[in-house]
Amino acid sequence: MLSNKSVRLENVVVHIDLKGTPLKLSYLESLFPLMKKHGVNSLLMEYEDMFPYEGKLVNMSAEYCYSKVELKNFLRAAQKSGFEIIPLIQTFGHLENALKLAEFQHLREVPSYPDSICPSNIESLVFLRDLIKQIIDFHKEVAPLKFLHIGCDEVFHINQCQLCKERSEIITNRDLLVQHVRAIYEVVNSLSAKTAVLIWDDMLRDIKAYEWLNIESFNNIHVVYWDYGSPLRVTHQNLYRYHKKFEHIWIASAYKGADGRTATITDVSKRFRNHFDWMHYIIGYRFGGEDVYNFKGIILTGWSRYSHMDPPCELLPVSIPSLVLNLLVIQNFKSGISYSKINHERDIIQNMFRKHINIELNESFKCLIDYDHLDFSVCKFEGHELYNLMKQYIMINSEVAFKFISEEYAFASVEYYSNMNTINMNNVIEMKVQLVTMLDEIINIENRLATEIVKYYHHNFVREYIDYKSYPNKKRIMQLLNIINNYMEVRTWRKRTVSNSENVTIQPN
Repeated sequence: MLSNKSVRLENVVVHIDLKGTPLKLSYLESLFPLMKKHGVNSLLMEYEDMFPYEGKLVNMSAEYCYSKVELKNFLRAAQKSGFEIIPLIQTFGHLENALKLAEFQHLREVPSYPDSICPSNIESLVFLRDLIKQIIDFHKEVAPLKFLHIGCDEVFHINQCQLCKERSEIITNRDLLVQHVRAIYEVVNSLSAKTAVLIWDDMLRDIKAYEWLNIESFNNIHVVYWDYGSPLRVTHQNLYRYHKKFEHIWIASAYKGADGRTATITDVSKRFRNHFDWMHYIIGYRFGGEDVYNFKGIILTGWSRYSHMDPPCELLPVSIPSLVLNLLVIQNFKSGISYSKINHERDIIQNMFRKHINIELNESFKCLIDYDHLDFSVCKFEGHELYNLMKQYIMINSEVAFKFISEEYAFASVEYYSNMNTINMNNVIEMKVQLVTMLDEIINIENRLATEIVKYYHHNFVREYIDYKSYPNKKRIMQLLNIINNYMEVRTWRKRTVSNSENVTIQPN
């Protein structure tokens, strides 16, 4: 027997992660119609070092951060397009942007790790208040903030410094976290009383059931349960505890930035399954009784770096197909999905593709996609040239990496046998030709990529991205070319000699 169910999500939010990845605001603005068409009504803006801070915080801004004028113009355009802006400010962990600096290093929980702030240092709250105030005041000039996200995820160092240990009362990690969240909420409330606070949930997951009994409710604080995998690792127990203590529960998926710290192209299949699993999980969700629980919203995260000091992962322009595909999944579940319990989950997915998603993808991108082969190479979207270049780049880099380890090319032997002064000169010339050809291919694709990426990002970031992506292979090629060029000057060779030692035990390097 068929049943029709739907999900209710008041807020469909796309995360724009700008830390160290200065997207051109004109490009972001050009995405507004596409996002609006596919049901987005809010943007989670993680500015980090791209925000134009002032006063004591001015060094937190990158030299190429947005100007106040251009950022306000962007926010006004977003508001005019109907988007709610939700700033994301890190207030506990992931504060490398500030804590790496000399003027703020005394606020670190652990001196050698610039990611977590000490909640027991009275100066920490002064610093965070200034940070929050600058963000709130800036946005107020455009529109009052309905929501503000204060992070609080992945606090890798907590309750470890001397100040925390010397507090008058014995305090657990749980109590320290709860007290800090409440303190940050009070700061936000004092600056913007009508603004609700959002926090990530991962630091709450390990709190035991009996410990929750001693925690008071978090008024006007919303918890965001994130999970970027498939299958989900979400538990009803945690959701139930959040339901009892928080005003609202949001969920968070990932349309990019969850497939590896150095990923080049989004694994669209994994991202699709993550969104499908979330929708399948919350449809008709109940905590008890007959009433279906309505989650407040979904945040589709799109991480550009795993942290301030990590390398960049997938670029936004090449991830647009993943974003649109997953927005279509959400739209279809919001419209209502008809299925019976005896239907296999895969049948539901295939049915969605045949009846809805492929039709809508064709309308947006002028292409038909097979669920078993989620390849958008033939699609037309802003960024498809870059998408296809990235795929070529991956193929070239893979071929180069393979040649380094392939016995056919014998590159692995060059360094060792050059030291022994015994390389076949006939092979040396052939190796040099191969290496120069490989280097030319890499440089060629780099130049083509740079021409495309600079359409979307500041040129400083383009240089970083291109250099780091090709660094290992280019370095290895240059090292081998240098060895070969030196070896080609050799005109006489030694006879094989007897080692002074008969010991053949292998020693560690």
